[in-house]
Amino acid sequence: MLKYVGKSALRVDGVRKVTGFSRYTDDLKLSGMLYTRIKKSPYPHAKILKIDTSKAEKLPGVKVVITGKDVPIRVGLYLEDKTFLAIDKVRFIGEPVAAVAAESEEIAEEAVSLIEADYEKLSAVFSPLDGIKPDAPLIHEDL
Repeated sequence: MLKYVGKSALRVDGVRKVTGFSRYTDDLKLSGMLYTRIKKSPYPHAKILKIDTSKAEKLPGVKVVITGKDVPIRVGLYLEDKTFLAIDKVRFIGEPVAAVAAESEEIAEEAVSLIEADYEKLSAVFSPLDGIKPDAPLIHEDL
């Protein structure tokens, strides 16, 4: 069982990596390939008032822009309580609120910067001890 512990492992990919010849997913360029970027929430807890994607949709090279209302599918291993993109409310900083697919990474980045999202900030919880207080804000109303 311990025949490998403390011994060097033979690296079959080492030379390619240190000489820069390894290929990674980002190196793949396929015909018709689209690039995606995600618009993320800057707030830990907020109600989404409006997401305006109209400017991003008009940008040449943008194929599609979606929000949570476009894909209201709920997923989860035990509870189907998660969405791919936030719908109506965000629950953590960086939660995805919109997605862009475009012909290049640069176009996708620019399109995301053109998406305007309006939020109403809500009280947030930053520790388990704060979360169990009787007056703690409810982050997940349906759980």
